[in-house]
Amino acid sequence: MRTDGSPETATNAAPLRHWWRGSLRRRYTLTFVLVVSLPLVAYGLVSTSLTYRQQRDALAAVQLAQAEASAARILQFLHEVELQLTWLTGLPWSDGIAPQRRLDALRVLRQAPAITDIVLVDGQGRERVTESRHELSQLDTLASRSASPAFAGARANRVYFGDVSFRKGSEPFMTVAVAGSSASDGVAIAEVSLKRIWDVVAPIRIGTDGIAYVMDRSGRLIAHPDINLVLRNTDLSLMLGAFESARQEGGAPQVLRMIGTRGQVVLASSTVIAPVGWRVVVEQPKDEADEPVRAAMRSALWMAVASLLLALAAATWSAWRMATPLRALARGAAKIGAGELGHRIDLRTGDELQALGDRFNAMADELQSSYGTLERKVDERTRELSEANRARSRLIAATSHDLRQPLHALNLLVAQLGAENEPRERTRLASRVEAALASINALFSGLLDVSKLDAGVMHAEPMAFPLQQVLDRVDVASAPTARARNLELRIRLSTAWVVSDPVLLERIVVNLVGNALRYTRAGAVLVGCRRRADAVRIEVWDTGIGIPDHEVAKIFEDFYQVPIPGAPRGEGLGLGLSIVSRLSHLLGHAVSVRSVPGRGSCFSVTVPQTSSRTPSSPATTVPAIVGLRDRSILIIDNDPLVLESTALLLRSWGCEVSALTRAPQDQIAIGNVPDLMIVDMHLDAGEDGVSTVARLRCRFGHPVPALIMTGDVSQATRDQVAGAHLPMLEKPVSPLRMRTVLTRLLLQRD
Repeated sequence: MRTDGSPETATNAAPLRHWWRGSLRRRYTLTFVLVVSLPLVAYGLVSTSLTYRQQRDALAAVQLAQAEASAARILQFLHEVELQLTWLTGLPWSDGIAPQRRLDALRVLRQAPAITDIVLVDGQGRERVTESRHELSQLDTLASRSASPAFAGARANRVYFGDVSFRKGSEPFMTVAVAGSSASDGVAIAEVSLKRIWDVVAPIRIGTDGIAYVMDRSGRLIAHPDINLVLRNTDLSLMLGAFESARQEGGAPQVLRMIGTRGQVVLASSTVIAPVGWRVVVEQPKDEADEPVRAAMRSALWMAVASLLLALAAATWSAWRMATPLRALARGAAKIGAGELGHRIDLRTGDELQALGDRFNAMADELQSSYGTLERKVDERTRELSEANRARSRLIAATSHDLRQPLHALNLLVAQLGAENEPRERTRLASRVEAALASINALFSGLLDVSKLDAGVMHAEPMAFPLQQVLDRVDVASAPTARARNLELRIRLSTAWVVSDPVLLERIVVNLVGNALRYTRAGAVLVGCRRRADAVRIEVWDTGIGIPDHEVAKIFEDFYQVPIPGAPRGEGLGLGLSIVSRLSHLLGHAVSVRSVPGRGSCFSVTVPQTSSRTPSSPATTVPAIVGLRDRSILIIDNDPLVLESTALLLRSWGCEVSALTRAPQDQIAIGNVPDLMIVDMHLDAGEDGVSTVARLRCRFGHPVPALIMTGDVSQATRDQVAGAHLPMLEKPVSPLRMRTVLTRLLLQRD
């Protein structure tokens, strides 16, 4: 027989073509069998694989959760020991106090059974009290402990956790030391028995035979349900190495297969207790752990087989009636798939194809509904992101690192003031202290305002002013920082007048200078101004590390800092340039940056220039101090330091002051009715300033002028004070502003 296209070959192929083309039912039956069965077989295989992976992931999650829960309980145990030792360092040492401190040590031994030995060391590193459960007490041996790792570690980090040691080669112990808040408080050193951790891990069960245990950073077993393994000083360093290798590979939490502590093949997970470097391990016998996996795989395989058989039967039966309306179904499905969700398939065959068309229509209805649901979810997510942005702005307002610059300047000035004896120099330093305090208050108020930028409730107040005013305040805030870093800060004089918000513009320049000082190791930082047509460009040059090109786009993001090779993360929170970006956008000022890695950077902000030499907003007239002289003022504040400082300031102005920590029960406590009241918003015993003012006014018989002064700047507090028609000042308050408000209130009363 020939197969090269001869008449014999064509004759033999004709019946096959006739069988394939002659019956639409046979052709579509075979087609559906192939199309449906192959995906189902593939689905069964993929489903089985996914089921296995999901079960493994679930096992990893369960074991990790158990390990983390155990770690949390162990941390609580260590924290309780730390609290007991902290209590022993609460008082400074003095002559003759050792017997009393010994009683404190005995009390701690009773309250903390895990502590076996306590040594109290004074601030000079001398041993003053030694108390033990097994040895006699010793007082004032004055043996030097200053060179011990426990004393040095506690003084350096406040809390010291030593390595685990085994007494007599069996029982695990650890040295814990806690230093007092000041150098004179000394250090409390304790030997802690780790057998107590057995109570933490012993009850833990994963499945039927799964257990948890703890090893130290070198791989020695320190806690296990089988206490004999701990007492034998079991070494699990090989297991520790396996966990460390898995951790270095990264990725999701892994379940490792290994030989467990009971000599059987197990699946294990672990987590690290950060302060001490211990590792909590959870293990479960492999056969027990794999049983749910095998059961799930069997179920998945049976489901796949059943689905395949059902699909094959349905395909064979459906092929009988699918040929005629198939094109209509294809067209309708194509339109729905292309996004025409309003299209509906109209089939009236009265069989499964009509049902399939109805299903397509139902699917289109569900898609339309899901799109609406998706839009609602997008809106909800947008609102959540807005709330997150506002929360982040509150964090910026509360923790911005940029306040460190004027605070550092103030610290240096105060130190110089205390060491200076020459009157003229002390006067100059005092004026610089006042300027630094004014800068701190302005920066703090500006930072609170920046927190409102994302919410869109803050607006700039542009005015015409001399640019040198801002540059002078920048010099006051940044010069001490430059001197502390052995850097030269040069600020060129400028006679230009600009139009901007002076507070927000100062904030921008201070942040740019602070950023330059932070990343400059040697050399100088220069602040200069260049006139450009109708604008002035304020430039900040530095000789710092520079910014690589691929980092420039990131430096204005929140919490981002340019990494310094070989150095840890920089000081602060990485918010300075982010605040610059927000403020410049609000003010409409362009900010640009040029940088050469290794040589330095230049940041600039362009501000509109004006030819006017008259401030747009007139200066506030400060009332004379004589307006407060001989006035009777009642102060109520539960903070003794704030109460005393406010009273001293008012008395320096000639006022008669009554200072109380809470509202008086009768008028005798304050004498005559005061001319004015200054009340804190949050007082003791749940009292608030608004209700206190109302109660005192009722007692006095007429509306005495009152001022609420508080550090709570929440919207709820603002609304409550505004609802009572009371003026409010936010702490910190400058003396000038306080005097202005008090004078105005007294003038309104008179």
